[in-house]
Parts: sequence; structure tokens; C-alpha cells
Amino acid sequence: MAMELPDLLEDKIDSYAELASGRSNFYFFLSSLFLKPPTADIIKMLTELTNSPESSNFVSKQTADSLSRMGNINNEELKNLVQEYHDLFKVPLSKYVAPYESVYRDGHLHGQSTLKIKEIYRRLGFQIPHEYYELSDHIGTELAFMATLCKEEHKAWKEKDINLVRSLWEIEERFLKEHITCWLPKLCNTICEKTKVNFYICMAEITLGFVQSDITHNLRKGDFYSYVQ
Repeated sequence: MAMELPDLLEDKIDSYAELASGRSNFYFFLSSLFLKPPTADIIKMLTELTNSPESSNFVSKQTADSLSRMGNINNEELKNLVQEYHDLFKVPLSKYVAPYESVYRDGHLHGQSTLKIKEIYRRLGFQIPHEYYELSDHIGTELAFMATLCKEEHKAWKEKDINLVRSLWEIEERFLKEHITCWLPKLCNTICEKTKVNFYICMAEITLGFVQSDITHNLRKGDFYSYVQ
């Protein structure tokens, strides 16, 4: 049976639906940064996003300024960024940074963390996009899962299904706290240690900053949070 909302809360549904949509979009965007090499459009988009007022909670001025200087990247610079992407995330040589939860939490690929993640995806019907063909505990895949949850939350707000909103909040919070935040700081620190390329240092800082900000600021939604508990 659907929960009826007081008039005061009814007026806020659109703003919370918009927040869920924005979170979904940004999680999808962060996911794409880890799942495929950068393009000029992606760099431009990241620069615009980090200079927006909404990003002030998780992007330092130094990071925003550093990305702004990349606004007019040339073909040779872009080629170098693409090569750095492969060196960091694809080719297991000196610069390689394993972007998999199981490596950081279990010490090897396909550990217990991988199995737990696969079971969560199976239970909730999440399928990894075929074009990426990555393991379930790849950071890009986990961020895409969060994006999907936020997208479903947006739909639940629009349909005024507060029971579903409550369930999705619980899943989002548990997944962030029991999985992503347990290893993302180590991943981002390792990226910053292995590369001297500002784009990837900024990418790591922005990803970690957004996830931490999301837990602190976005998973506690004022009157609605109190009401649906």
C-alpha cells in the first residue's frame, strides 16, 4: 500500500527527483572515465562540471583550475592521455593500477568481494553493459551500478512510491559504505602515486570527493528522510 504524503512534502518531490537524476548522471559520467579512454568531449565536460556551483562540495579550487588549463587540449596531448589511460588501467606493467575491489580487499582477483558484488547485481537485476565487458567489481562497474540505483530512485520519486525510495536509499547507502568506500580511497591514492598526469590525479580526487560528499550531503534528505524512516 502506497504511503500518502503530507502537502508540505508533496511540494518537494520534484526537487528530490531532480537530485536523484543529477546523482545518477554524475555516477554514470564517473563510471565512463574509468571504463574507456578520454576524449576531447569528455575532458571538456569534466572541466565544465567541476566549475559548476554544484561541484563546490567535492572539487577543490586547485583541481578545478588544473582541469581548466586543459580546455584547449591538442591532438598530441590527447593521444598521451589515452596512452596513460592504458598504462594505468589496462596494461599490467610498472604504472598499472588494478581497478578491482577484490585486489584491495582480498589480495587477488575474483575473491570473495567479487562474488558478493555479483550476487548483489544478480539479486537486483543489474547487468554490466556489454560494450565495457568488465568484471563485476571494477570501479567503473560499481559506479555504474550506483548510477542505475539513483536512476531508479528518480523514477520512484516521480511515481511517488515512497516505500521504493526508502528501499533504494538503503541499498545505495549500504553499497557505498560496504563496498565502494572500503577501497576507493586506496585506489585513488594509488592512482595519484603512479601517475604524474594532472588529468588522472584530478579524476581520482573528484571521484573520491563526490562519493564522500554523496554520503554526507545527499543520502540524508531532510524532511523526506525523517518521514520515510
